[in-house]
Amino acid sequence: MIQTGVVMRICSSAGRIERLAWSVATLLLMAGRAAAQGKTGAVSGLVKDELGHPVPNVEVTVLKTSATVRTDTAGEFILSKIPAGNLDISFRRLAFEPVLLMMQVTANDTTEVEITLTVVAQKLTGVVVLADPEHRRILEAFESRRRQGIGHFITRYQIEQRHPMLLSDMLRMIPGTRLYSGENGRVSLRFARSGAANCPPQFFVDGIQAMGFTIDEMPPGDVEGVELYAGAAGLPPEYNRLHSTVNCGTVVIWTRIPGNEKAKP
Repeated sequence: MIQTGVVMRICSSAGRIERLAWSVATLLLMAGRAAAQGKTGAVSGLVKDELGHPVPNVEVTVLKTSATVRTDTAGEFILSKIPAGNLDISFRRLAFEPVLLMMQVTANDTTEVEITLTVVAQKLTGVVVLADPEHRRILEAFESRRRQGIGHFITRYQIEQRHPMLLSDMLRMIPGTRLYSGENGRVSLRFARSGAANCPPQFFVDGIQAMGFTIDEMPPGDVEGVELYAGAAGLPPEYNRLHSTVNCGTVVIWTRIPGNEKAKP
């Protein structure tokens, strides 16, 4: 005689064991994936130009995580604790063609790379290239304002005397300026007079407003002069525009004239 109750209990126990086995397998798979996702590696390397010279101040960004560093004076960089696996890394610097590197990052190891950037003539939207006579006339106005002593001024002579790697290095001697280093490695300028860290000054390059600009996007060697105004007081009227951030300060950058004579004090 077949004992039905015993058979049902046996089948029920087998079902529970099978479900338990699937649960354990699922947990092990999830743990394995989590461990794989948690693995990190590093990328280090050298960025140079077509002549083999190191290129400093190149922005190196992991697109997946937005982790960003900049190359040092020797053109070297290191990205640490980035996800292992296939990653896209971008290399950007003003006056050079951007490079996108697709690479495999090995877990618990450092992958070394060497990048060559190509110099390009960039066309900047909204920037007008002035003829030399006009440019010289405007620089005469710069010198006139500098002699009046309204605002703060940085000249090419001062830049050549200090040989800064970044233009922001020249601002460290300007009273009332504050420099903040962001997580992406970019330096942000703020004027103490504004009283707010989220109050970015407006930038002008050769008289044209540059939106979303940061101070270190302009190489020091390309600069003829810089004007800094902490607010509206003393600001030339052509830069005091409606609906602007004039109360946060204004930075006016004048680029060098090709072939211009050596800077004078």
